[in-house]
Parts: sequence; structure tokens; C-alpha cells
Amino acid sequence: MPDLSYRVDNIDPSDKKRFIQRMFNAIVPTYDLLNRVLSLGIDRSWRSFLVKQWGDIKGKPVLDLCCGTGDLSLNLYRAGADLVSLDFSLLMLVRGREKAWLRSFIVCADAVQLPFKDASFFAASIAFGIRNIPDIDLFMKAVFRVLAPGGVFSILELTRPRNPLVRVAYTVYLRALLPLVGGLVSRKWTAYRYLSQTIATFLDPKDLEQRLRASGFEDVAVYPLTSGIATVIECRKGE
Repeated sequence: MPDLSYRVDNIDPSDKKRFIQRMFNAIVPTYDLLNRVLSLGIDRSWRSFLVKQWGDIKGKPVLDLCCGTGDLSLNLYRAGADLVSLDFSLLMLVRGREKAWLRSFIVCADAVQLPFKDASFFAASIAFGIRNIPDIDLFMKAVFRVLAPGGVFSILELTRPRNPLVRVAYTVYLRALLPLVGGLVSRKWTAYRYLSQTIATFLDPKDLEQRLRASGFEDVAVYPLTSGIATVIECRKGE
């Protein structure tokens, strides 16, 4: 079994990526249900916050990365974006199309190898997907390349709360409840142990901020949500 914790690997993450791709293909049938149950539905408000931060995006080219079945993509579509949704799990994309959450142009590709021209998009987003990208620095450079000057990039990810009491409760949730409920419902025990471990071991928002700046992004802003259980990090490509 591969290491289930998060590790930055900008050199050769191919084995880890294959494992992650197989895992997401395997949990498609129960993926959306468990997202709602395990977040108590709060994840919807987090996505809404990200979209509202961008202001008016009607008619503007937007790229939703690691879109899964299209939860965030649906919000962006309803906001009027000229949307492209990308994921490397074909089965996730098929499921999203079946549910009518993915209603615009979809692409199955590795988020590090974006098949788009330079400066193609006004904005790019990734929700709950960046911790599944080992070669994170290459990913950030790829996003920077496809954004137009002045373009915005927003990351929504589960994070570890700073408040000690909240952190203790959240640790219990990550180590016990999430893998137990996820495993029971999906019957994919390894997948939900992996998801639990990556939340517990993923980079802190401050580390992400430093990496974004090193990749060329500016005006980095960090927005903790729900006592820091989730965080939106927003940044821009310079003019």
C-alpha cells in the first residue's frame, strides 16, 4: 500500500498519481453523498464564498481544476462564467455530466499538464483537490501560465484549525469518524483513510502562500472559514 499521507514530489509522482486516480474512480458512486454527510452540508457555503469573492464573472473564461463531479463548477456556471471543468478521473466527469452538475466544456487531464494556451483564463479555481497533487509547485506554475495578466486563482481546501479546542475535536473527527463513516458507506476503506491522512498532513496555508508567491502570484489573501476547518486562499497574476 502506498504512503497515504501528503508528500510534495515535484520529481516523479507518477505512482502516487496512479493510486489517487484509481481511488477516485472507485469512490464515484458514493462520493457526493459522503461529501454532504461528512461536512454536514457546510461545504456548499464554502464554495459560495469562493465564487462571491470574484465578483461579476458573467461571460468571463474560468477554469475549474480537479472539478470532480462538478459541485463548484455548477456554482460557476450559474454565475455565468464561460467555464471549462477539468479532472483526471474520467468516471467523476461522467458522473457529473449525468447529474447535470457539469454543464459546460469538460476536459479529462492532469492538472499539471494543462492543455490550454498561455493567458487563456480570467480566473481559475480548485476546491478540495490541491492536496491530491504531489507535484504542487509544477501545478502552481501551470495555473500561472494559463491565467491572463491580472487573473485570479483561488484555492479552497480543508485545513487544520488553530484553536486548540476545535483542533482536538477536529483531530478526533479526522482519525475516527471520517474514515469509519466513509469506509462503511463506500466500502472503500483505504480511500477514506487516504482522505483523512491527507487533510492531517497537507501543507499549512502559510506554506501554500509562500509557494504561490514563489510561483509568481501576488496579492495573496487567506480566508479561514468555519473556525479554520476550511480555508480559501486567493491570489493574482500580475498585470
